Amino acid sequence: MRSGVWLTALNVSRRALELLALLVLARLLTPDDFGLLGIALLTLTGLERFSNLGLTSALIQRAEEDVDRYLDSAFTLQLARGLLLAAIVVAISGPAADFFGEPAVEPILVVVALTPILTGLENPGCIYFQKELEFHKQFVFLVSTSLVYVVVTIVLAFVLGNVWAMVFGKVLSEATQTVVSYLIHDFRPSLSFEREPAMALINYGKWLTASGFIYFLADEGDDFVVGWLLSAASLGFYRLAYRLALTPVSEVTGVVSTVMFPAYSKIQDDVPAIRSGFLRTLQLTTALTLPIGAGIIAVAPVFVAGVLGEQWTPMVIALQILAVYGVFVSVTASFHPVWLAIGHPDYGAKIGLVRVLVMAAIIYPATLRYGLLGTGGSVLVAYVVGGMPLDLYLARSRLELSLRRFFGVLAYPTAAAGAMGTVVWVVRDAVDLGLPLVELAVLVVLGVVCYVVFAVVLARGVGWGIERDIRRLAGAFGD
Repeated sequence: MRSGVWLTALNVSRRALELLALLVLARLLTPDDFGLLGIALLTLTGLERFSNLGLTSALIQRAEEDVDRYLDSAFTLQLARGLLLAAIVVAISGPAADFFGEPAVEPILVVVALTPILTGLENPGCIYFQKELEFHKQFVFLVSTSLVYVVVTIVLAFVLGNVWAMVFGKVLSEATQTVVSYLIHDFRPSLSFEREPAMALINYGKWLTASGFIYFLADEGDDFVVGWLLSAASLGFYRLAYRLALTPVSEVTGVVSTVMFPAYSKIQDDVPAIRSGFLRTLQLTTALTLPIGAGIIAVAPVFVAGVLGEQWTPMVIALQILAVYGVFVSVTASFHPVWLAIGHPDYGAKIGLVRVLVMAAIIYPATLRYGLLGTGGSVLVAYVVGGMPLDLYLARSRLELSLRRFFGVLAYPTAAAGAMGTVVWVVRDAVDLGLPLVELAVLVVLGVVCYVVFAVVLARGVGWGIERDIRRLAGAFGD
């Protein structure tokens, strides 16, 4: 929990710094500048995602406390990958610029090609920050990079006034992260390659490479279908709805997964301990994510009208459907770090593949007939039919997890969040204040109060153990 506190602080700090930079740069630069960098980063990050070796996860998962004997091989592999990616980016910079019809992208791609090399040069010893749950050091390590990016980019934006401020800011921030990695950890890697340790890491990481490809299709395939079958405006509605619906719950599940993976890895051979930790994690996670999802569904029309404007009204139904999807994602996200920790990264890839196949079978006709509702519904059905049942099947066999106990843990937050969502929905339809922002604020406060009341009733009346988790979390803040 202390690690979760530090990781939450890290995420909040980096998001705040990114927002600050975005607001200032939006005043100093033009939409074209943002678009040029976006095209370049789309090309780069796509290649990075398809070439992920999974070495970080492999090192965290190793049962040994001391993984120094693997670090030189990992460093050599990462640097080789960075050099290869840089060469590919430079080679395709011209064709990519021609494809997007933006000649100015070519020199930008050549410069940002430095970033995978810099990443490959980072000190692999920093993996111990995650492996040993020392997220206070991870906080210093990563926040320093964000600070440099904000300061350098804003200064350069004043001086240069064009896209190169962001390009140089990104490269210099990556260089800073590399330098800080050697200042904050005393391990010093060398260019050497030992076949046995390297193959152990690659054999584990190969499934994460496959997962990267599969989940790219699962996460981006619906965007492609919307842009292809409907229109650019529809894609704009859908992408914004997706981000609004998934970001709140993904922030919570992301923190939990990052912390619990190394925690589970330390007890990977103790199935009862993992099962107990999983159920506690599920209880705390869903106590946070289910009311968020229910709240988004209930206030979506008021939020869109008051915050985004009436022109965004067509996205309301997609936002609500995707919020339901986000709830299911938050429920099963707790499985992923377990599969990684017990040495089965292949489970994620295989489950993702089933999801992709189910989605591919239904998304085309559903989108043609029902528009954004059909697209969002297809994503939801693919997850509920192709993803969740497989996670539960594996949990029964690998963790000896009783489905009755699993759904028993979910019953409490589902009841509290469902009751809260119902109250907010009824009040929303019954009361029209004529001021959407005021109405939104009232509904949010009402939702928080209702959820707390329902949670207290369930905790005191029927034994929901959320109070114990909150005390532990408060103790982590106090420490």
